This record gives sequence, C-alpha cells and structure tokens, in this order.
Amino acid sequence: MNPSINMDEQRSAYFARLYHDSADPWQVRQRWYEERKRALLLACLPQQHYRNAYEPGCGNGELTAALAQRCERMLAADMSEQALQLAQRRLADAGLGDKVHFEHHRLPQDWPRLGLGIEKFDLIVISEIAYYLSSEELAQVAEQCAASLAHGGSVVLCHWRAPFVQRMQSTVCVHAAFQNIASLHQLLHHEEADFLLGVWSSDARSVAQREGFA
Repeated sequence: MNPSINMDEQRSAYFARLYHDSADPWQVRQRWYEERKRALLLACLPQQHYRNAYEPGCGNGELTAALAQRCERMLAADMSEQALQLAQRRLADAGLGDKVHFEHHRLPQDWPRLGLGIEKFDLIVISEIAYYLSSEELAQVAEQCAASLAHGGSVVLCHWRAPFVQRMQSTVCVHAAFQNIASLHQLLHHEEADFLLGVWSSDARSVAQREGFA
C-alpha cells in the first residue's frame, strides 16, 4: 500500500471519529484559551483587509468566521466532511456565507491550482494542522504557500506545542520549515508555553513601513 494513502486514511478516520463525537472537539467556542489565541492571531495580521484568503483545515469554522470579517472572499477547506458542514452552518449563521467558498481538501495533494480562475492568495492561514503532516508533506505545503502567495501577501502559522499521539512533527519543526523558503520573510514570532504564532510575507517591510511612517 502507498504509505501516503495509508496516512490519509488514518487521518480521515481520526477526524471522522472526533466530529462524530462532538461538533466542537477542541472546544474552540468555549475555552478562553482558544478565544484569546484567535484574538492574538487576528491582531498579528499585518493588513487590516484582505482580498482573497485561504484557510485549509478550517474545522468547525470559528476562526473562519473571524477571518471572513477581514476578507472580501475566502476559500475554506477541510479533510472532514462533518467539519465542513459545521463550518458552513457557522458562517451562514453569522451572515458571512456569501463570502466563503468551502471545499474538501487533503494536504498537500488538494492544494488549490492557480490559473483555473483562482487568484493568488494575499492571506494563507495554516492553523493547528501542519503537525499532522510528514516531513515531505510539510516541505511541499511550505513551497505551495510561497508559490500561491500574492505579492505582499502573508502566511500565518499557529500551532499547539504539547505532545499528542497523532502528531508527526514538532511545532518548532513545522514553523522552521517556513524559514527555509527564500521568498518569505518572517515579520512576527510570538512564542508561549502553549503555542507558537508566526507571520511570513513576501514583503519584508514592517506594518509601519508599509504605511509610510517608518
């Protein structure tokens, strides 16, 4: 059996079990930890508004709903059909359903293909998903992010640091993979005991420099 297919099946079964048991398996709608982490991520975005964003691994759509308020349009994806249904319902309830298109994606093989009516993204958010990838898959996703990023756009990574059974990469290794991409410049590194948050951009200028007063 192809090892990558086997990994996909295992990941699919894992998320299917999670969302079968709970519509909010990580309690992202209840925990102050999660609410605070979302607020930090949103505050760290170097632009106030975005034209076209991509969020693979959207889960039940809680972060998607917050991001959609800053974006003209979004592509939100997940490998779990149950999660996608929950996310669609969350965005519809928030009155944001028209701004977000949902697709079933596995990474890296289902990464959006450019040139088929899809513009490059000026915001890509990789949150709490990259540690499920093998080293080879992670390297491919990092390259895909760089190739899919519009000029001046940003890639945001945010990941839990504690060990757990399904983890294939440490969070430090996940974020380090993006340091090796020549076209990306790290604008922000936020480190806590629980998680890492980083922002990379094809534009090395700070927020103040972009606004012309530094």
